[in-house]
Amino acid sequence: MLCYNCHKNPAVHFPDGEHTQGLCDACFERLGGALEFAGLSPDAVPAEEEALVCPVCGTTYEEYLQTGLVGCAACYETFREKLMPVIRKIHGRTKHTGKHPLGDGTLFELLQEQKRLRGELERAIREKRMQDADKLNRDIRDISRMIENGGEASGE
Repeated sequence: MLCYNCHKNPAVHFPDGEHTQGLCDACFERLGGALEFAGLSPDAVPAEEEALVCPVCGTTYEEYLQTGLVGCAACYETFREKLMPVIRKIHGRTKHTGKHPLGDGTLFELLQEQKRLRGELERAIREKRMQDADKLNRDIRDISRMIENGGEASGE
């Protein structure tokens, strides 16, 4: 039997004791089914604290819990104490360190250096500085080998 609320997940909670209408785990928790199942109304339980509301967009912490989405950048500051443990659990840290397209950044840095050296090589050739061009060409080949080896220097 599917959940009578979301019609997606299997029903596992039957608050009325009958197997006519049931809730899945997610809807049971979200709709306060645990309280109803225990014979309490959600209004009978005192709130632990005043509801948190973002002063910029008006998103409440309850809305965040239901959707998993914050409304704006200010929500992160408003809900900071409650969000930090969640963010740490998901991402392993709470400071953004940026993204590197090819993993830990080594390959990205090598590609950037290779691109820079190719530009220098073109200039050296235009200016007929052949010794510089030879050295730049060797450097580019070395970097190309490192890129082929996944960012590590070869043992040659």
